[in-house]
Amino acid sequence: MPHSHDHCHHRPGEACTGDHAHATVQLVPPPLSLYVHLPWCVRKCPYCDFNSHAGKGALPFDAYIDALVRDLDQDLPLVWGRVVNSVFFGGGTPSLFPPEAIDRFLQQASARLRFAPNLEVTLETNPGTAEHGRFDRYRAAGVNRISFGIQTFNDDALRRLGRIHDSGEAERAVKLAQDAGYRNFNIDLMYALPEQTLAQAEHDLERAFALEPTHISHYQLTLEPNTVFFARPPRGIPDEDGAWDMQEHCQALLAQAGYGHYEVSAYARDGWQCAHNLNYWRFGDYLGIGAGAHGKISSGAQQQV
Repeated sequence: MPHSHDHCHHRPGEACTGDHAHATVQLVPPPLSLYVHLPWCVRKCPYCDFNSHAGKGALPFDAYIDALVRDLDQDLPLVWGRVVNSVFFGGGTPSLFPPEAIDRFLQQASARLRFAPNLEVTLETNPGTAEHGRFDRYRAAGVNRISFGIQTFNDDALRRLGRIHDSGEAERAVKLAQDAGYRNFNIDLMYALPEQTLAQAEHDLERAFALEPTHISHYQLTLEPNTVFFARPPRGIPDEDGAWDMQEHCQALLAQAGYGHYEVSAYARDGWQCAHNLNYWRFGDYLGIGAGAHGKISSGAQQQV
């Protein structure tokens, strides 16, 4: 009788018990991330199509954290018992929220969810909201990765983009985070900006490299519906050929500087890819809570809160 190999035939994403007489198939869910939307910002940028709102007066931070916890309680049955590998606070400008509010949310979430031991927790930060001492407290709350929305180091371009910071404040914000012990941080940069030259786009990257981020997000300015720029396009936006030229030259610069291209607009030093990005990119699951947040849970249920 020929030798029998015990092959287990099962679909990807399924675990096989190995007992063919009583085979049962057990679904293995993909990795799980938590996205938390914090919708307020100091001023709405003219290119932004996210659910964000310029805050007026005192913002109801505590009430919003309470609402987030209620959202989470409502969605817990969808992810009961599963391990969360990453948490991402997006916005809006999450860094408007005081560290104590972020701390309270993470404590409430960790009491309800199983956080992985090596949990990645990212907070999007506007350099114009960075204050001395604040990063120490975010770090103490459990935030271990910062994403800086710098966009460009050209002060004229920053004004045209409606940003509330200048290049000096951007560099100071990064240094404040580094002084608080942050090594793992991302810098967001945009290219194909109004009146931008190839040399200016390359200079933005050189300024970013000097700050030694572990990760750079480099993406083209696009005119999205329901934005000020879509309704009134600014003058001098590079044409398709000009934008492509910038992308090619900048990708080469990023590679030379040791940043590997691992996702559409994401570049990272070896071993510093964003776990949250990778989970989206690999069609993992993510629970979205907060105003306008989206989620994808692999039971097939999509939710939008």
